[in-house]
Amino acid sequence: MKRCTVCAHPAKDEIDRDLQAGVPYRTLAAQHGLSASALFRHTKHLARALTLASDHHELTRRQAILDKLELLEIRLDRLFHNAQDFRSLHVALGCVQESVRVLALQERIRQSTRLRPGVPVSQQ
Repeated sequence: MKRCTVCAHPAKDEIDRDLQAGVPYRTLAAQHGLSASALFRHTKHLARALTLASDHHELTRRQAILDKLELLEIRLDRLFHNAQDFRSLHVALGCVQESVRVLALQERIRQSTRLRPGVPVSQQ
Protein backbone atom coordinates (compact mmCIF):
# COMPACT_ATOMS: atom_id res chain seq x y z
CA MET A 1 0.00 0.00 0.00
CA LYS A 2 1.31 3.42 -0.96
CA ARG A 3 2.21 5.77 1.89
CA CYS A 4 0.49 9.14 2.15
CA THR A 5 2.76 11.76 0.55
CA VAL A 6 1.59 14.40 3.03
CA CYS A 7 2.28 12.16 6.06
CA ALA A 8 5.80 11.61 4.70
CA HIS A 9 6.36 15.29 3.85
CA PRO A 10 8.99 17.17 5.92
CA ALA A 11 6.54 20.07 6.46
CA LYS A 12 3.67 17.80 7.57
CA ASP A 13 3.04 19.67 10.84
CA GLU A 14 2.86 23.02 9.05
CA ILE A 15 0.58 21.52 6.38
CA ASP A 16 -1.68 20.06 9.07
CA ARG A 17 -1.93 23.45 10.80
CA ASP A 18 -2.76 25.15 7.50
CA LEU A 19 -5.40 22.54 6.67
CA GLN A 20 -7.00 23.09 10.07
CA ALA A 21 -6.90 26.84 9.46
CA GLY A 22 -8.79 26.37 6.19
CA VAL A 23 -6.03 27.21 3.71
CA PRO A 24 -7.24 26.01 0.27
CA TYR A 25 -5.84 22.73 -1.06
CA ARG A 26 -4.54 24.36 -4.24
CA THR A 27 -2.61 26.99 -2.28
CA LEU A 28 -1.02 24.36 -0.04
CA ALA A 29 -0.33 22.09 -3.00
CA ALA A 30 1.56 24.88 -4.80
CA GLN A 31 3.51 25.85 -1.68
CA HIS A 32 4.65 22.32 -0.83
CA GLY A 33 4.87 20.55 -4.19
CA LEU A 34 1.90 18.27 -3.53
CA SER A 35 -1.32 17.56 -5.36
CA ALA A 36 -4.63 18.91 -4.13
CA SER A 37 -6.03 15.37 -4.21
CA ALA A 38 -3.21 14.14 -1.92
CA LEU A 39 -4.10 16.91 0.53
CA PHE A 40 -7.78 15.97 0.33
CA ARG A 41 -6.98 12.31 1.03
CA HIS A 42 -4.68 13.35 3.88
CA THR A 43 -7.53 15.16 5.67
CA LYS A 44 -8.84 11.71 6.65
CA HIS A 45 -5.53 10.99 8.39
CA LEU A 46 -5.61 14.41 10.01
CA ALA A 47 -9.18 13.91 11.23
CA ARG A 48 -8.27 10.52 12.71
CA ALA A 49 -5.22 11.99 14.46
CA LEU A 50 -7.27 14.88 15.86
CA THR A 51 -9.92 12.46 17.12
CA LEU A 52 -7.28 10.33 18.84
CA ALA A 53 -5.70 13.42 20.39
CA SER A 54 -9.09 14.63 21.58
CA ASP A 55 -9.91 11.20 23.04
CA HIS A 56 -6.56 11.11 24.82
CA HIS A 57 -7.12 14.61 26.22
CA GLU A 58 -10.59 13.64 27.44
CA LEU A 59 -9.30 10.47 29.10
CA THR A 60 -6.51 12.43 30.77
CA ARG A 61 -9.02 15.01 32.02
CA ARG A 62 -11.33 12.32 33.39
CA GLN A 63 -8.43 10.57 35.11
CA ALA A 64 -7.41 13.86 36.76
CA ILE A 65 -10.96 14.25 38.06
CA LEU A 66 -10.95 10.67 39.36
CA ASP A 67 -7.61 11.31 41.10
CA LYS A 68 -9.02 14.41 42.82
CA LEU A 69 -12.13 12.51 43.85
CA GLU A 70 -9.92 9.79 45.34
CA LEU A 71 -8.12 12.43 47.44
CA LEU A 72 -11.47 13.81 48.51
CA GLU A 73 -12.56 10.31 49.48
CA ILE A 74 -9.45 9.92 51.67
CA ARG A 75 -10.11 13.28 53.34
CA LEU A 76 -13.74 12.40 53.99
CA ASP A 77 -12.67 9.10 55.53
CA ARG A 78 -10.24 10.93 57.81
CA LEU A 79 -12.93 13.44 58.79
CA PHE A 80 -15.37 10.61 59.45
CA HIS A 81 -12.95 8.88 61.83
CA ASN A 82 -12.19 12.16 63.62
CA ALA A 83 -15.91 12.88 63.98
CA GLN A 84 -16.45 9.35 65.26
CA ASP A 85 -13.64 9.75 67.82
CA PHE A 86 -15.23 12.98 69.09
CA ARG A 87 -18.71 11.38 69.01
CA SER A 88 -19.95 13.98 66.56
CA LEU A 89 -22.61 11.88 64.90
CA HIS A 90 -23.94 14.77 62.83
CA VAL A 91 -20.52 15.38 61.21
CA ALA A 92 -19.92 11.62 60.78
CA LEU A 93 -23.27 11.26 59.01
CA GLY A 94 -22.41 14.21 56.74
CA CYS A 95 -19.13 12.49 55.83
CA VAL A 96 -20.98 9.28 54.97
CA GLN A 97 -23.44 11.20 52.78
CA GLU A 98 -20.66 13.01 50.94
CA SER A 99 -18.74 9.76 50.51
CA VAL A 100 -21.78 8.22 48.83
CA ARG A 101 -21.95 11.20 46.45
CA VAL A 102 -18.24 10.91 45.64
CA LEU A 103 -18.56 7.18 44.94
CA ALA A 104 -21.57 7.78 42.68
CA LEU A 105 -19.70 10.46 40.75
CA GLN A 106 -16.65 8.22 40.37
CA GLU A 107 -18.83 5.44 39.00
CA ARG A 108 -20.59 7.78 36.55
CA ILE A 109 -17.24 8.96 35.20
CA ARG A 110 -15.97 5.39 34.86
CA GLN A 111 -19.19 4.25 33.14
CA SER A 112 -19.18 7.15 30.69
CA THR A 113 -15.58 6.34 29.78
CA ARG A 114 -16.36 2.65 29.27
CA LEU A 115 -19.41 3.30 27.15
CA ARG A 116 -17.79 5.75 24.74
CA PRO A 117 -17.38 4.17 21.30
CA GLY A 118 -13.81 3.79 20.16
CA VAL A 119 -12.28 4.00 23.65
CA PRO A 120 -10.59 0.73 24.56
CA VAL A 121 -11.34 -0.55 28.06
CA SER A 122 -7.56 -0.86 28.63
CA GLN A 123 -7.22 2.96 28.49
CA GLN A 124 -9.55 3.58 31.42
